[in-house]
Amino acid sequence: MGNIYVISDLHGQGKAFYAMLEKIHFSQEDKLYILGDVVDRGPEGISLLEYIRRQENIEMILGNHEDMMLKSCKYPTDQMWMSTWMFNGGGTTLSGLRMLPKEDRLACLDYVRNLPLYRTISVEGVDYLLIHAGLPLKEGSMEEICQDIDEEEALWIRGEFFDSPVIPPYYIIFGHTPTGAMLRYSETIPADQRERCKEFKIAFWNHRIGIDCGAAYGKNLGCLRLNDFKEFYVKI
Repeated sequence: MGNIYVISDLHGQGKAFYAMLEKIHFSQEDKLYILGDVVDRGPEGISLLEYIRRQENIEMILGNHEDMMLKSCKYPTDQMWMSTWMFNGGGTTLSGLRMLPKEDRLACLDYVRNLPLYRTISVEGVDYLLIHAGLPLKEGSMEEICQDIDEEEALWIRGEFFDSPVIPPYYIIFGHTPTGAMLRYSETIPADQRERCKEFKIAFWNHRIGIDCGAAYGKNLGCLRLNDFKEFYVKI
């Protein structure tokens, strides 16, 4: 087996994503997990989705932006969700969808519709829960907590997850909230990690690992190799 990588919140930043693949020397023997929010805000969300869904060694989980896209593209259109999606940068994604041939557009939406809410993996004997935003924490095994995962919380949660006193016996890797923005939602992140957040770097605390490094806002695209916890960054 090759190396195992995690990345999140590409938000249409195709140039940075492909630069990251080169930087980590990503090969067919490696595996990459993408924790949602490939689309919206940046210009290349749909072309990235089209690339990702064709790669056998790249797996993606659902993000809140993909969820907004699905809810907005139903027929008849849900105007409330369409307005929310457009407010959150969905215009570039909608344009990209419209440019696809119908067969590819339907296949792209079907791919997203079948994305999981989370994945559990083990690397070098360490267990990880991969999820877009997080989840309310409670005592128990990873299997027990996964039985009660709620979709809205998995896609949108912030402060309750950041500040929970529970330290699980496994690691939770998440995106959704840029690390620099996590400081607005939490006062319990340790001082050394707060400094990393200010630099939009990957944050590690209480078995939580935040890897959205603000690519959508002109900061960094961050990637973590789980074999040895080496960090990689591409500046937007």
